[in-house]
Amino acid sequence: MNVCLCREDGTYEAGESLTTQWRISRVPLDQLQGLEVSVLWHTEGKGDEDLHVHHFHRLDENQLRQLGIADSQSISCKLPCTPLSYHGHLIHLQWCIRLRLFVEGGREIVTEQPFYLVSSRRVVTPEPTTRPSADRSDANASATRTNLDGAGPNVKRRRLTIRKGFVHHARSNRRANSAVAPDSQSVDSAKSADTNI
Repeated sequence: MNVCLCREDGTYEAGESLTTQWRISRVPLDQLQGLEVSVLWHTEGKGDEDLHVHHFHRLDENQLRQLGIADSQSISCKLPCTPLSYHGHLIHLQWCIRLRLFVEGGREIVTEQPFYLVSSRRVVTPEPTTRPSADRSDANASATRTNLDGAGPNVKRRRLTIRKGFVHHARSNRRANSAVAPDSQSVDSAKSADTNI
């Protein structure tokens, strides 16, 4: 008996569909009495060995004769999410497809095709979380920096203008004082003239 998986590496993700092809050869059709096709997992190693059949299909003698054994037959099933294949130091968990053929004389021919059941490789990318307050703060800070950068030279020119105005105001005071000074001198001269008279 031959069993062929639909994947060369024999690796399937949890929840995927498994499809396999099987064929019976070198056994006369009139000697076939039944066939069992099982998808199962079993454990090996320390402790008690467990076995669980996930998918089971049986063909009796009449069904086998109707199908014939010249062509390959297929079987498919959806794999569960657990348990996953595991190979440790103390225990192994192995998935396989088992064919058990019943022939005349009470004989059985059993063949197994192992495969690996692994976790899903799909990676869910979380959506980026928005922070309105932080965005507004960043926007305000950016606007403030823009205003300061744009107003920097203007502020400096305003300070220069204020300083020039202050100096101009001081000069105006000095001119006013110098203009008042001659008047006071003329008053003193007038007083002295009156005294001499």
